[in-house]
Amino acid sequence: MSTRLTRAIAWLYAAALVLLTLGSPRYRFETVLSHDVEHLVALSICGLLFSSGYRSRPLLVPMAGVGFVAALEVLQIGVAGRHAKWTDFAMDALGFCIGVGVDLVVSRIRDRLTAQ
Repeated sequence: MSTRLTRAIAWLYAAALVLLTLGSPRYRFETVLSHDVEHLVALSICGLLFSSGYRSRPLLVPMAGVGFVAALEVLQIGVAGRHAKWTDFAMDALGFCIGVGVDLVVSRIRDRLTAQ
């Protein structure tokens, strides 16, 4: 997938997370996963997309991602029907970093296999 397309998808996905996080709870998806696992999976995908799109910035991506999830939690303070919780922040930040880690490991393995 091209870098431009990956970046566009990453930003659209982040925008969707903002809308789902700050929007009305009635627009949230219902899944069979627990609340914490939902956060972990959703932000892992986000981390994977941003890491894949911005591979040349391996330190900036996780730092910006943790800042992004912190901002999402803080912004929820002023939204009726929403709550900011440390556990949500922790799961979101962990999820984002897991996504970044998965991308870095997969890209290294792919690079080693193609070099042989």
